[in-house]
Amino acid sequence: MKRYAPAKVNIALDVLGVDARGYHDLDMIMAPVSLFDEVEIEPAARDVVEFVGMDVPEANTVRKAIDVMREQFGFSTRFFVRVVKRIPEQAGLAGGSADAAAVMKAIVELEGLDVSLERLMELGAKVGADVPFCLLSRWARVQGIGERVVPIESDWRFFIVLVKPAQGVSTPQAFARWDEGVRGRMDVDRTQAAVERNDLDALMASVCNALEAPAIELVPAVEQVRQDLLAQGVALARMTGSGSAVMGFSRDKSVLERAAKSLRTKYPFVEIVQVG
Repeated sequence: MKRYAPAKVNIALDVLGVDARGYHDLDMIMAPVSLFDEVEIEPAARDVVEFVGMDVPEANTVRKAIDVMREQFGFSTRFFVRVVKRIPEQAGLAGGSADAAAVMKAIVELEGLDVSLERLMELGAKVGADVPFCLLSRWARVQGIGERVVPIESDWRFFIVLVKPAQGVSTPQAFARWDEGVRGRMDVDRTQAAVERNDLDALMASVCNALEAPAIELVPAVEQVRQDLLAQGVALARMTGSGSAVMGFSRDKSVLERAAKSLRTKYPFVEIVQVG
């Protein structure tokens, strides 16, 4: 069985503080994009997870997803999983979470499990913070540590250019650097309203990311990507997630295409993708 695992972007990301458990409390607007890993899964004699195109640790979200599903539903089946990686790591694009979500959905089908999407998302939260959203994979307001996901009624789609420098950003380090600084609040409600109206001008005026400044402190190349995109004529350049990928916005797709063509000679990952 083959599944496609779409990446996500954060159109807005605010950090509200740290909860009683020591986790960062987030408020975000997320959307899937047309950048996919390919996931093949089939029953096997033992669990084997193989990644093509990227070195991934033995302990990874796909293995964890299989373990969580087997523990919850009690099936004995083992699986061979082959993931063709196209979503870069440490980019803020949820590649590992997307793969885990695709595997969880595939296991539901392969095992004939009677489970709602809501229950599957609850289980996904045990696998990784972005997995519940990746299971939903549509415009959503995401809060807490990622476990509270509320769909936004929108079928809006538009194009952006994604650019990632060679160096990634460690999510724990980005949050640690946020902890050390004095950070302002982001207006996520304003971003959601723009999404609900399909208003690109309002969206570009409200795209925000509380982790961008901490990430730039850790990886100055993020700011260089932003400046290079702006120099190419995009209207807005903003980091997604904890980075290091940067989103370039423009009403004119030809601007995005020219930027992508120019920056492919400088950066290892440059893609035009559809948001939504």
